[in-house]
Amino acid sequence: MKTRTLFEQVIINNSKIPNKNGYVFNISDNLINGLSVDLFYDDLMQGSGNELISKFSALYSSSALAVNNFAIVKKHLKDFSFLDYSNFDKANFERQFKTGLSGTPPNLDFTLENNNAVIAFESKYLELLDKKKVVFPLSYNKSNLSYLDDFWFKLIDSYVDKEQFLDVAQLIKHSIGLINYKRKISDKQTKKVLLVYIFWTPINYEKFSEYNQHSIELNKFAYNINKQSDVEFLSMTYNQFWDLYQNNTPFNGHFDKLRSRYSIEI
Repeated sequence: MKTRTLFEQVIINNSKIPNKNGYVFNISDNLINGLSVDLFYDDLMQGSGNELISKFSALYSSSALAVNNFAIVKKHLKDFSFLDYSNFDKANFERQFKTGLSGTPPNLDFTLENNNAVIAFESKYLELLDKKKVVFPLSYNKSNLSYLDDFWFKLIDSYVDKEQFLDVAQLIKHSIGLINYKRKISDKQTKKVLLVYIFWTPINYEKFSEYNQHSIELNKFAYNINKQSDVEFLSMTYNQFWDLYQNNTPFNGHFDKLRSRYSIEI
């Protein structure tokens, strides 16, 4: 059995949520208690991923995981801090940052913004179990993206046509979109831009070669991308995020609920 199929089946078998073949009957059934649909509905409807049409209803939905984790942040935005940043005045799911090229830019799962920083979270659930070929349209070149340093085109060239569990193409496209946004909103370009890659792991992730390879790829990518200063890249697991906030007011109990649902052994 394919690893991802195995994971999906275990998640379905472990779930206490009423469902049919792994899909809940109403999107609200897929939410952690204490969250409401109004915290994310408009954002997801405006995104290009059509998450609410079908994907969100799956028990193993990546979109539902991101909403379950970050909707509480949006609900208590003024009380949330990340690293040394706080006093956020904007929070969105499925936000897009255009590169200036034609076509639809990828959606970032959750984004925070204040006067000093843009913090963009790219979330992964089971997607990292599938290898992806690194592909960029020919439009990603110096002529079309003249605002980018040569570093970015060298980084793209170093990954093109490789197959990886880490979705490098998506992360680079997100980075470029964030750089373009920063240069347009500030003449002095003083606003900090952070891209945070947050991903789920089962309790026994070491058992699976996909996670070992993903870790190698992630460490290499972080080393490569952080040679520049346009975007700060960092990564963390959902478990690490929950550790940071599980005892914080007003989030008391919420991340324990997330652990109860999502911390499973395959």
